[in-house]
Amino acid sequence: MNSGKILVATVDHVPILKFSGDVRVLMSSALDNYFSSLYQKSVLDRMIVDMTETQGIDSTALGLIAKMAIQLRNRFNVSPTIISTNPDITRILKSMSMDLICNIVENMDNKEIQFDELNQVNETEETVRQKVIEAHQTLMALSDENKAEFQDLISVLKADR
Repeated sequence: MNSGKILVATVDHVPILKFSGDVRVLMSSALDNYFSSLYQKSVLDRMIVDMTETQGIDSTALGLIAKMAIQLRNRFNVSPTIISTNPDITRILKSMSMDLICNIVENMDNKEIQFDELNQVNETEETVRQKVIEAHQTLMALSDENKAEFQDLISVLKADR
């Protein structure tokens, strides 16, 4: 797998997040910080998450996307649109019940977009552990299957404190 990148852009006042390569837990702080900046906006009509170049994504990143989707729905009444052309990624998204809180589509306009890369943020192990716990608790709240899948992980992470 290619090491992952998280790219961001804004087109016509619409924030676009693009995952490229293999997106893993080490990128969670940068992703969480970006989402926090979205919540500060006074108006947000749409949000796009482009996964057309995503080769792999872990459950922590998915949990952070779920948390963001819930926050955007609560604050702006917006459901993010996830673009996924890879059947394996789409299957992962749906198996984690992301289709309950996001619109998943298979195509998008092929507009040329200039992206900036989010830089990784160095944080303490405890801070990263807390982000992992919160991300997985968000996924667990989406479905009984997710709850069963991640309950043991959460128990272990909480016990390691």
